[in-house]
Amino acid sequence: MKAERDSLNGEARDWAEKRDNLHEEMQKLRLDARGFRDKRDELNAEIQLQKNVKEERREKRAEAIEQLKSQRQKIQAAPASKTGRSSRSLEAEIAEIDWEIQTEPHSMDEEKRLVEQVRALEVQLQAHRKVDRARGKISGLGTEAQTLKEDIKTDSDKIRELAEQSQRFHGKMVGCLEKIKALKTEADENHKKYVEAREKAKGCHAKFVEKLEQIKTLRAAVRRKEEDEKAKQEADLKRKVEDEALSKLKQGKKLSFDEFKILAEQGKI
Repeated sequence: MKAERDSLNGEARDWAEKRDNLHEEMQKLRLDARGFRDKRDELNAEIQLQKNVKEERREKRAEAIEQLKSQRQKIQAAPASKTGRSSRSLEAEIAEIDWEIQTEPHSMDEEKRLVEQVRALEVQLQAHRKVDRARGKISGLGTEAQTLKEDIKTDSDKIRELAEQSQRFHGKMVGCLEKIKALKTEADENHKKYVEAREKAKGCHAKFVEKLEQIKTLRAAVRRKEEDEKAKQEADLKRKVEDEALSKLKQGKKLSFDEFKILAEQGKI
């Protein structure tokens, strides 16, 4: 029973060692999984920020495109866009009429006509200048819209790249968790076997102790029996010596010291 108990305790220690080694491996995997999860979350936060930036740029581009449409409508609706004349030709004609008014004598009606003509040309010139400003805005808005379009594409590429990285870290995290799950199943099985071996060892130890108690009881019984037998033998021997001593005493023979002592103890001399 002792040998079986010690063997089972050794088996239990082996299962416990295997279980503990698996727990250590699981702890390392948990740390790895936590690191992968943190990296994934950092990337996801960066993705969200990049998405916000991309959305802001999309809104700005949409606004720029709306302004482009508005400026183009203004050009199409402007009278200057329908005259076919340029601002430079209008400025030249106004300057020519002004010079004529200042340098040549005119009647009141003629001068009034020329002044009205200048005013009409100036109205056309102002319209042309509005169109030119609108075209300048269109050029700037077009450049802005194109730049934003390129930036949005860059944002999309970056988001895609970050998402791929995040997915890789997520996959690594899931891989660690799956390994942990498998190792936990194995560790639990080892722990179960450890408990079983320990319980069997406890059972063997209980039987071992029971046997020891039986042995102790039997040894005590043997001791008592031996002591009783020894006492009986001593009593028998003492009676024999006593009988022999009495016989010698009756015959007048000389007694030994032990014989004399025994008869004296019995009060027979």
